[in-house]
Formats: sequence, structure tokens, C-alpha cells
Amino acid sequence: MHVNLTDHTKLPPRSTVSPSCSCPAEKHRPQMMRKDIYTRRERPERVLIVDDDLWIVEVIARQLDLVGFQVNTTTDSSQVMPILAGTHHDLVISDVCMPDPDGLTLLKKIQQEYPFLAVLMLTAVSDIDTATQAMLDGASDYIVKPHNESQLILRVERALERSQLLRQQALYQQQLEERVEQQTHRLREQSQRLTQMLERLFVTYKATLNALQAALDVRDQSSPGHCQRVSKLAVRLAKKMGFTGNDLVNIEHGALLHDIGKLSIPDAILLKPGPLTPQERRVVQNHPSTGCQIVGHIDFLQGALPVIRYHHESYDGNGYPDGLKGQEIPILARIFSVVDAFDAQVNQRPYNRVRTVQDALDELCAYKNIGFDPNVVDAFVEMIQQEGVD
Repeated sequence: MHVNLTDHTKLPPRSTVSPSCSCPAEKHRPQMMRKDIYTRRERPERVLIVDDDLWIVEVIARQLDLVGFQVNTTTDSSQVMPILAGTHHDLVISDVCMPDPDGLTLLKKIQQEYPFLAVLMLTAVSDIDTATQAMLDGASDYIVKPHNESQLILRVERALERSQLLRQQALYQQQLEERVEQQTHRLREQSQRLTQMLERLFVTYKATLNALQAALDVRDQSSPGHCQRVSKLAVRLAKKMGFTGNDLVNIEHGALLHDIGKLSIPDAILLKPGPLTPQERRVVQNHPSTGCQIVGHIDFLQGALPVIRYHHESYDGNGYPDGLKGQEIPILARIFSVVDAFDAQVNQRPYNRVRTVQDALDELCAYKNIGFDPNVVDAFVEMIQQEGVD
């Protein structure tokens, strides 16, 4: 049953309700609010009152109407959801004990469909536990029947305020999520642009590296393919020894450019088929330092400099250019020196004869703790015996 506000004028005059009436039901009837208690002002909030007791519905409706609320009423709880679907409401005041659906069932339906709609539960004194449970289920508050007019208005105001805060919080959360999504989208776009820039930069780096290597190959044709071979072997050995990431990149670049300093050696010395004089040997021994000077200003080759400078250091301290010994020699340079010596033995050079793989491995083992780090030699020998050269 839907009751319009115009029906409120049909209420009996207050004087017809006898104060001495002994009827138990009449004792608990809420008294009508005096019109002079509140100054009426029109309010935008719309309230739906639901109770199977027509008297309760009409009294609460009149009390809220007097303070300016827009009010809809019904004594049929099954009509609540259709009413809410058809008209926006800011608050529902619902009795707990009603024919199907009861107040708790109705509360759950409202929570599902309208999570920010404030709901006040009407309950008798004997049903406080149920009202408390209703609040745990999402009700804004409860009103005990027979209710006090001022408490009714206070709790309505409080429920509306709570509902508004929940709406604002949800709106803020939504805006925050939208901002996060927008920022994530911008970061994703920036990341994609950065990735593209890095890819282009990597292509430029590779082109620089290939140009330097090509210049070295043209300059020193005594060992064609040497740089490519030792680069692949050095990376394989470093992986076997547990190195990853930038270390593999650094040893690859260092191996490819380890002899870049030979660009400064005169042809008469670099291409000389016979033994070098002590003076010529000193010129050759400068090529690691010269190589670092040639590529030292290139940012992406900084990690390769230890290999370029120290690949001719000897484990016993008798190498060049700095005479480093043992663990003083950077590990990547120690790894590369073993690979470099092996490749020099198994490939044709103007100053040596080609050896078999096994002979070259035996030679490396003979120079453990002299020219080479014994641990590196052992790892290299095991790798070649298990996997082969290629």
C-alpha cells in the first residue's frame, strides 16, 4: 500500500487520542510533533518510509515533512525495490518485523542494489539484538519504537551525513583509481618510448662496435676471425663459471676489441714475420693501454676496459702493461687470457704452428699458476672436453 503525503491531512486531531486510554497498543503510539518545534525549510533529500503499520508510517512522514524532507511511504515491503528503481531516494526508514520480505531481507537487497543508500531500521524495545545485527549488515542506524521526535531527526541527519561521506569516499577512490590508471598509462607509454630509444641506442652501439672491429680486422689480417671466435668462447666460459648479465656483455665487448690498440702499431712491426727486437716488443706491449685510450670515452664500453687493458697480464706477475699478479688481475681479464691463448694455438698465426685441441689444453694446464688462473684453466678444459670448441 502506497500512502501519499496528501493523505496525512486525514489524521485524527490530536485531541481525539485520550491520554487515559488503557489500550497497550495506544500507549506506544508516537505522539505527533508540534509544528512550532522546527522551522520548515525545503530540503532536497528524499526519504522512503516502510512499515506495515499505517499509523507509524503516517506519523514519521508528517514529522519529516514538517522539517522539509520530501517523503514517500509504503506499508508493502515488496514495493520498496520498484519504488527505489523508479525514484531516487537518499534514505530508507524500514521496520524490522514485516511480512515477506522482512526488514533484514530488504536491507540486504538495498545494500546489493544501492550500496550508498542510507537505511534506518525501526525496531521495538524487545528486538534490539536484531537491530544491532542490522547495523552489522550495513544499516546506518536504528530507531526504537515508540520513537522520540528529536532523536528521529537527529538520526536521520546522521544517517544522511554518513551516506554522503561514503559516497564522497567512493568518488574519491574512483578518482584516485582513474588517476592511477592514467598515470600507469602514461608510465607505460613512457616505458615504451624508452624501450624504443634503448633499442635504437643499442643498434647504434652495435654499429660502433662493428665499425671498430672491422677497422681492427682490416688492420691486422694475421688472424682472421680471431676476435669473433674468442668472444664466443669467452662468453661460454664466463657462463660456465656462473657469470650473468652485464658481465657477459662486458667480456663479449672486451673480447671483440681486446686488440683495438694494435691500430697504433706500425705495419713494419705489426706484420713482421720474424722475431721482434726489444724495442719493437715494447711498442707492441703498449697496445693494451692504447686500446683503452681509443675506446675509453665510449660510455657503453666502460665495462670492457679491464679486458682490453689486462688481457696480457700474467698470473705470476710477469705480464704487461702493469705487472699485476694473481687475484689483482680482474677476473674477466683472467678468463679471457685463457681463451685468447687457446685460440692462438689452434689457429694459424705467422709466428707459431697450429696445435691440436688436446695439445693446446695440455699447454694451458702446464702454465697454471704461471701464466693463467688455475681455476679458470680447469673450467675451460672441462668445458672444451664436454662441449667441444664450437
